[in-house]
Amino acid sequence: MSSLAAAKSLADSYLAEIDATIEIRQTYNGILVAQAGVIMGALCHDKAAKATFQKALRHKTVDPSTLYKPLVVQIHGIFENYIRSLVKVIIEERFESVELYASLEENFRSNHIAHAARVLTHVRGGAVMGVAYNFDDLLANLGKALSGQKGYKLNPEIYVKLMGNCTAERLEKLFEAISLPGPFSDVLGQNSEIKAHFKENAKNRVAGKAREKLDRQINLRNNIVHGDLTLAVNLTELQDTMDYFRALISGLDYLVQT
Repeated sequence: MSSLAAAKSLADSYLAEIDATIEIRQTYNGILVAQAGVIMGALCHDKAAKATFQKALRHKTVDPSTLYKPLVVQIHGIFENYIRSLVKVIIEERFESVELYASLEENFRSNHIAHAARVLTHVRGGAVMGVAYNFDDLLANLGKALSGQKGYKLNPEIYVKLMGNCTAERLEKLFEAISLPGPFSDVLGQNSEIKAHFKENAKNRVAGKAREKLDRQINLRNNIVHGDLTLAVNLTELQDTMDYFRALISGLDYLVQT
C-alpha cells in the first residue's frame, strides 16, 4: 500500500469507528429501550444485571444530540489529520527526494521558507499554538537545505502548524504551497464518491458544491465548539457530515494521485 493510500485508509478506519458509535446508540434505542419489558423479564433472576439494566434505562430520554455534536467535531479532527498526513507524504516523497534544495522550483522554495519563518516567529515562546516544538531541528534542517547539503529535510509540519481550521481558502493556499492542483478544481469533481454525495455529474458543479459545503461544515463545527450550547444536531445531519468528509477525502486522494 502506498503512503497516500495508507493516509486515506487510516482516515476511513477512524470514520468507520464513528459509524460503529452511531450504531451502538441506535441499538440502545432500537433494542434495549424498545425491548425493555422482554429483557427485564429475562433478567428477573439476576438482581445485579437487572439493576444495571434499569440504570441504563434512566438515560433513555437523553437527547442524542449530546453524542452527535462531539462526533461532528471528531469528524473534522479526522479530516485535519488526513490533511496533515497528506502533506507529510507529498513533502517527503515528491520534494525531499530531490537531491539538492536549490533544484526545487523557486515558487516551492519561497513558500517553504515563508512557512518556516512563520513558525520561527514563535521560537521565543518555545511552542506553537500552545504545543512544544523543536525549533532547533527546524533551524538545522533549514540551514542544511539552504547551504546546499544533501539529505536535507523540509519539516512538512510547518505547512499546517498555524493553519487552524481547514477552510476552503486555507486548503487552496496549502495545496498551492506544496505544488498540488487546486483542491476544488474539476479534477476533484471527477471522483465518483463525491459526485454520488452531491447527486451531480457535472464536475465543475461538484467541485463548487464541495468547496461551499466545506465552509458550511466548518461553521457548524465552530458553532458546536464556541457557540450556543442549545444547538442541536440530528442523526441526518451527522450522517451527512460523515458522508461528505468521506467523499471529500476520497476526492482529494484521487486528485493528488491523478
